[in-house]
Amino acid sequence: MRSIIAAIVFVFVTILLSLLSIPAALFDRSGSAYLWLARIWSKIFLLLFGVNLKISGLENIHKSEHYVFVVNHSSYTDIPIIFAAIPKDVRLILRKRLTRIPIWGWALMLSPMIIIDRSNPSKAKKTLANAIEIVRKGASVLLFPEGTRTTTGELQSFKRGAFHMAYESGAKVVPVAIKGSFDLMPRSAKLPSPNKTVHVSIGQTLEVNPEIENDRQREMDLMSRAEESVRKMLG
Repeated sequence: MRSIIAAIVFVFVTILLSLLSIPAALFDRSGSAYLWLARIWSKIFLLLFGVNLKISGLENIHKSEHYVFVVNHSSYTDIPIIFAAIPKDVRLILRKRLTRIPIWGWALMLSPMIIIDRSNPSKAKKTLANAIEIVRKGASVLLFPEGTRTTTGELQSFKRGAFHMAYESGAKVVPVAIKGSFDLMPRSAKLPSPNKTVHVSIGQTLEVNPEIENDRQREMDLMSRAEESVRKMLG
């Protein structure tokens, strides 16, 4: 019953904050107002569903630097969890289909988030090129390198796109592990289960290995090390 009541309240909160974020996104092109509202939205989610969020590794990230965050993806709840856990302004790379959700999706279209259309390879490639420029200009970007949510709770193999972005932009990679969001809301669930504990572990930054000469191999090495780091943090 608590999940149903919490879900109804959260829907109303999402609609209200989405409506507020539309003018915020239009008049504040820096995106800071939208991201501030997103953090409020995420903390309300945690409060409503009684999520006990534990964060470790914050000392690995610094306000003066920008990063490419790579995070495992187990649940729809990963989005509010990550906004609540990471204190930096980050641009998430999200699938275009999320923009089809009424009101919330409309606000998302106007937001500083990076929307990618995976059904169109040429558009997806252009979006990643634009994201590289955004990172070069000093923004931090967050991706789910598995590409989709896990169906079993186990970490899936990473894909190369995030690490190509990090290599081309010169940004450091930060591996992040979310542990517990699958129990909170697995892929088959309709609603989150209340009173769960979720651990977010922020790993040490990773940089390109200068001893590797081939560009593709540098990216693959970076990907391998990031996946290994997330896997270790998940235990």
